Amino acid sequence: MARHRWAATALCLVAVIAVQAQWPAPPVPSPVGFQRINDDRFSQLRRQAMQFVASRPRQGFQFVERHRDAEFQVHCRGMPVLWLERRSKHLLLQVSLDAEQRAPTVLQLRAILQWQLEPLDYLEQVLAGVPEPVLMDRMLQVLAGDVPDGARCGVP
Repeated sequence: MARHRWAATALCLVAVIAVQAQWPAPPVPSPVGFQRINDDRFSQLRRQAMQFVASRPRQGFQFVERHRDAEFQVHCRGMPVLWLERRSKHLLLQVSLDAEQRAPTVLQLRAILQWQLEPLDYLEQVLAGVPEPVLMDRMLQVLAGDVPDGARCGVP
């Protein structure tokens, strides 16, 4: 029985090492928590996201407004790839872990939106409860493989 536990532990350790060997060094996490903004500023960011989607007809993008003046998302063939949410004390901007594969052009929109916002520092993000992608999420993404061609947006 002890041999089986040892073998199972060794197998798990080998799997983790194998994933890390194939996994490139994680990029420096970009800030996802930002200082609170007023209604006019949020409306301007919303319009920019709508223009991003409208300027790419037939590429599979869709603008989805969850709550007016509080949250919107950009979807790629039904899957959310970017979302901006106003919370009580901060603004949350996120992209899906597979955005680079699923909808690489949405990273341009993220850069445009981030450029206009003032990020929270790391401690403020932690205190505000801003979620970060965890190792398990990234590992599952690596193991899941590539996004099928029919599920991509904005790629030739």
